[in-house]
Amino acid sequence: MTMTFNRPREPRAFQQISDRDNEAEAFNNAVHLMAEMTSARRLSTLERQPTPSELLAALDLYIAIDPLENSRERARELRQAALTWREGDEVPQAVHEAARRFILSIGGREPPCGWENDDGYRMRAIERDTDEAEPPPEMKAAAAPRSSSDASKKAARLAQAVAGAVNIAGALASPRLWAKATSWPSREHLVEHVDQLLSAFGTELDQQKFAAPARRLRALLSAWEPGPEIPADISAAARELLAALGIQEPPGGWDAPEGPLEGPSNDNA
Repeated sequence: MTMTFNRPREPRAFQQISDRDNEAEAFNNAVHLMAEMTSARRLSTLERQPTPSELLAALDLYIAIDPLENSRERARELRQAALTWREGDEVPQAVHEAARRFILSIGGREPPCGWENDDGYRMRAIERDTDEAEPPPEMKAAAAPRSSSDASKKAARLAQAVAGAVNIAGALASPRLWAKATSWPSREHLVEHVDQLLSAFGTELDQQKFAAPARRLRALLSAWEPGPEIPADISAAARELLAALGIQEPPGGWDAPEGPLEGPSNDNA
């Protein structure tokens, strides 16, 4: 007869968001923190409870980066609920419920045990691939993201793709600033960033209002050898893409002295 012993469970930790984090890591940490807010049970197993200010900071970062309107709107709803939470008080039920709607909006699922009974340990075991990690059958059956970790990684990839496209389009939108550069990105580099934007959204691409402007810009870039002068149709397409992504024209226009960027770059970051 084999005897088994339950290992004592250590309090779980959540990764804090700081200025030292890179954007993708900070984005992931923000999503994980919001996942912790889905139930009082999850919060009770943390080594310490997040503060209202930490939750608001995570939400502000997420809202600033997230490219998808549906999940961004759920994050805004969670932020409104978080404003009712006072330091030292019990987390309002409205925060838990808004956090659940947010997790569902980014492709997460309700835990098999239910939101109220989720203690966070099973998901951590699954993410670490430990002996405790065997998921229930219903979690094996579907290919869709099942955990907040999967969903946050997907959201981070989307955010990185959007950020890269915005940097490129921002440079192309301002011929004056583009001409100030001493060197210019290659055609392949420019096209690659637009391709990353187009591919990151998969089957959801055609639901995005930027899909058509992005394809149009890609077609124009594919036929252009970058140099000091940007063709007018490329600048126009870049500005159209930025508008579709929710980037407003700077005060005074795209060629205003403050401009959108300092100039183009060959940096692949």
